[in-house]
Amino acid sequence: MGLVLLATLAACSQPAPPVAETPAPAPAPAAEPVVAASTDFPQVLQASGTEPFWGVRVEGGTLDYTTPETQDAPRHFEGARSLVDGLLQVQGGEGDNAFRLTIERATCSDGMSDLSHPFTAEFVLGKDTFKGCARDPAVPVEAP
Repeated sequence: MGLVLLATLAACSQPAPPVAETPAPAPAPAAEPVVAASTDFPQVLQASGTEPFWGVRVEGGTLDYTTPETQDAPRHFEGARSLVDGLLQVQGGEGDNAFRLTIERATCSDGMSDLSHPFTAEFVLGKDTFKGCARDPAVPVEAP
């Protein structure tokens, strides 16, 4: 009888369901190269213009403004750096010391050297407005 019971139990047991094979995970996508957005600007920029000659070195929100007469003692300004409609602006101060530097990503020529710069610049100081070009001082400007 034990043998019959064992045979009956073996006949009633269901086979284990087949194990589903899990597909191998898909390979990770290749890393995209990091591309700077059009609103990214270098942390340090040098802006300058002619007639009258002027220069501004901006690092973050700090500006040093020079003219031919103030090369040894630049005027120093602290401001806030922001992006507005794709333009870089650094501004601050009040009254005659109010300033705003606006940098736009557009090819610019200073009109004297025939060098091409990657940015245009407008510097407003009090009631005066100066226009010129700007570049990253770490990147050499190639002569034509």
